[in-house]
Amino acid sequence: MTPPPSRCTALGAPRARVSSPLAWSRFPLRLLLQLVWTAAASQGHPKSGPRISAVWKGHAGQDHVDFGSTEPHTVLFHEPGSSSVWVGGRNRVYVFDFSKGRNASMRTVNIGSTKGSCRDKQDCENYITLLEKQNEGLLACGTNARHPSCWILVNDSAEFLGERRGYAPFSPDENSLVLFDGDEVYSTIRKQEYNGKIPRFRRIRGEIELYTSDTVMQNPQFIKATIVHQDQAYDDKIYYFFREDNPDKNPEAPLNVSRVAQLCRGDQGGESSLSVSKWNTFLKAMLVCSDATTNKNFNRLQDVFLLPDPNGHWKDTRVYGVFSNPWNYSAVCVYSLGDIDKVFCTSSLKGYHSSLPNPRPGKCLPDRQPIPTETFQVADSHPEVVQRVEPMGPLKTPLFHSKYHYQKVVVHRMHASNGETFHVLYLTTDKGTIHKVVEPGEREHGLVFNILEIQPFRRAAAIQAMSLDADRRKLYVNSQWEVSQVPLDLCEVYTGGCHGCLMARDPYCGWYQDRCVSIYSSQDLSLPSNSRPLLQSINPVEPHKGCPNPKPEQAPLQKVSLAQNSRYYLSCPMESRHATYSWRHENSVEQNCEPGHQSPNCILFIENLTDLHYGHYYCEAQEGSYLREAQHWELLREDSAMTSQLLGHACTLATSLWLGVLPTLMLGLLVH
Repeated sequence: MTPPPSRCTALGAPRARVSSPLAWSRFPLRLLLQLVWTAAASQGHPKSGPRISAVWKGHAGQDHVDFGSTEPHTVLFHEPGSSSVWVGGRNRVYVFDFSKGRNASMRTVNIGSTKGSCRDKQDCENYITLLEKQNEGLLACGTNARHPSCWILVNDSAEFLGERRGYAPFSPDENSLVLFDGDEVYSTIRKQEYNGKIPRFRRIRGEIELYTSDTVMQNPQFIKATIVHQDQAYDDKIYYFFREDNPDKNPEAPLNVSRVAQLCRGDQGGESSLSVSKWNTFLKAMLVCSDATTNKNFNRLQDVFLLPDPNGHWKDTRVYGVFSNPWNYSAVCVYSLGDIDKVFCTSSLKGYHSSLPNPRPGKCLPDRQPIPTETFQVADSHPEVVQRVEPMGPLKTPLFHSKYHYQKVVVHRMHASNGETFHVLYLTTDKGTIHKVVEPGEREHGLVFNILEIQPFRRAAAIQAMSLDADRRKLYVNSQWEVSQVPLDLCEVYTGGCHGCLMARDPYCGWYQDRCVSIYSSQDLSLPSNSRPLLQSINPVEPHKGCPNPKPEQAPLQKVSLAQNSRYYLSCPMESRHATYSWRHENSVEQNCEPGHQSPNCILFIENLTDLHYGHYYCEAQEGSYLREAQHWELLREDSAMTSQLLGHACTLATSLWLGVLPTLMLGLLVH
């Protein structure tokens, strides 16, 4: 079977869609039950998101390429500005070339296991878990039949470098994190297979090998690590983000707690025999992501993305964290490195009630000074600070929270056509899709728009890795079957003319010469001096007002003939997540569906058709001052020919139902 094409779903842009009304009293209950069962089987469970209103098919062989085999564990490497993508799989590294104007190509570099014996067949594989750019080529490290080893890839050939404990795990399922900074390498991977099960953060290459004490973390799951170069070189920090078992044993306390930890990059170990090989500057703080107004708490950190300040101020680096709760709902909280640094520099220690020693725990010392033993002992026994790290902003609340289960995030800082800066988030879901979310610009507050759903693969699958190339304006993602290149400026998915283009609120897109085009492609257009420039309204409340035609086109008239005394419904897809939908009969509003309506459709039921119910029905979408006519139906009296036609098409109409309305329909049938 040919897999379905890649698709994008426009969440904000309107598009007219045909949904026929269906008369129910004409059919026996037994037949209706059969039709409902058929519709349920064909539609599957409804997604919690909006309906598909636009499709991006991509270009076969250019935007996505199959591995040719299943890869259950992968790692992706992409160098910004390059058209190539490397994906580490099982016993090989795939190399993809997405050069512009040509079909994507794939080649492989085989890296089989160098060990002839292993405990079982699964352990014999060599799963590549690390790809890192080196001066002489690309470093590739893998499990190598439970003998972690590394290779250097040059000109599609692999040179064996030998065993490298700490560079790759013994099993691909192990949680692992490796950080490179010049000649230094940091790792959370255990070096011993059987007697090294206590998780540690190590410096495995550098002046002095150091590791964290065994008691400062409880069953951690490492998420992200980064080096932050501060104003003084001796004050450079390593921050790493993780979640761990909650030490609070209160039955009402969450099982997991999210953390950020700090280490001084210049830490040289301590003075005593107990501290000489350990990090002496370790401290940890709780990351808070909660909304007090709705009493929603999100305690499980899923992913972190750091967005550096464009002016180079390290304190203004934005830290985007994706969190989930026990119901797999998600939230995004944004922190600043300056706030994180301040917490570690000023907070007292949890459970420690005496005066802090001098230098205080966590302080970086100049001139390679060792940390005094007393300072180490206090920090080692009380590693958590009291003050918690809270989100940016006066309200200290999430940027937004969602019913979707988000897992990974990258953020693109981009400039709209008027020069205003936007932060655009790309969030992967557990369904293998990507949501494109626009954070408010500098002049707007509180309006976060989920504008697009991207389905990057021909075969739906979980996204294993994602990389952003801001230079080429591309996303690179891979599943267990394929790798895909996704443009950031997918403007062709927005339909509905100028109003649909601008109401999408996509800062990458604008209206030019009767088309919705990318602001980047418009830079390449030869615009005469007297021509109208690209039209892009950045106003999040009234974006459509920049269109030359203030009134959108009316929806096409659709007619249907129905018998008196019938039950039937009119269904209007709620394609915009921000509009109020209404059914109007002549001049009277019969049904309102507010934003956030549980059903993906706005449904108008008519229990018993009388003479007063015939006539024109309009489904209208109201968003601010923008009013769009989404559907226009005229209900006519049914004659015998129309009766035959309706019965003939009953099965086809039934399969178009959304499962969200079926229980209501069945309840109505049983009551009547």
